[in-house]
Amino acid sequence: MSKLVLLIDDEEDVRETLRDILEDRGYRVSVAENGRAALDLLRSDERPCFVLLDLIMPEMNGWEFLDAIERDEELADLPIVISTSAPDQAPADRRVLPKPLNLAMLLEQVRVACPNCK
Repeated sequence: MSKLVLLIDDEEDVRETLRDILEDRGYRVSVAENGRAALDLLRSDERPCFVLLDLIMPEMNGWEFLDAIERDEELADLPIVISTSAPDQAPADRRVLPKPLNLAMLLEQVRVACPNCK
């Protein structure tokens, strides 16, 4: 059975393109357009093996999402990688993939986080 990946990004094109790429490689993918929608998914759905988080989003941005996750004991250890066009603004304690995304680097991060998929 495949593992679940959560993509959090306010750009629909980015979400859909990455979803297609990951699904073609056998991953199941959930998407959220902001941090609030992602929290709702995390609290009502299966736990993902990998989360790709954009920082700049409406309603609840990536920093607010990270703050909420860190305060939630059940979610605090989620494997989160930041995706941003401003990597110098990302939290120093998080892995970062600069935008535009390097697809090979993203797929390697997912493969490492979800080793039993495929």
